[in-house]
Amino acid sequence: MWSQLKENIIDIFLPKRCAGCGEEGKYICDECRLFISESSLICPVCQRANFDGQSHSYCSGKKELDGLISVWDYEGIIKRLLLKIKYESMFDAINELVEKAFEIREPYIPKDTAICFVPMFRRKERQRGFNQAELIARKVGQTTGREVLPLLEKIKDTVSQTELNKEERIANVKDSFRMIKGPIPYDNVLLVDDVWTSGATMGECCRVLKNSGIKKAWGFTLARTV
Repeated sequence: MWSQLKENIIDIFLPKRCAGCGEEGKYICDECRLFISESSLICPVCQRANFDGQSHSYCSGKKELDGLISVWDYEGIIKRLLLKIKYESMFDAINELVEKAFEIREPYIPKDTAICFVPMFRRKERQRGFNQAELIARKVGQTTGREVLPLLEKIKDTVSQTELNKEERIANVKDSFRMIKGPIPYDNVLLVDDVWTSGATMGECCRVLKNSGIKKAWGFTLARTV
């Protein structure tokens, strides 16, 4: 009740506006939604088609991810909204994005699966005040009724990945994460982040999870780079 009341008050003083055309009411209006590019169903982990939008067996030989679902290409309205969440604290856009994402491509979450998220270095998270991956994960947990656990912590203050190539990204994040809670009463984990770029960060997180006893680890991101 309080949550709905708070949302109503925010809507009065800070009404939602479409990130595409500025129309009031939603962050993505129905018309602009038609022009958003959905991410292809080619899994970037194994480069095989994944036409049903679920995780699949092709990735089973990989030592890190067992599959990845990304919903949109990281461009246009989606990129604009994710940057606003990250740098302008537009938290309520997360609810709309996750709800729309699940209408398009719901992640594969078998039984005995916990949800976790890619962590930030603690000092950087304190400076920003939040971790957008955690906020997305908590909405995914609320939507699916699954437990969200902070399983990982980032122990190295790595440089920004933005200007690095794939090999440099892998080296940059190597040994930068560790488990903070274990063992856990789950065999599987759905690892959540906002954007998939090269897969270096998510791959390193999954490596740590599997070294700690997790049997399967799937990835879920709202977007991935084209």
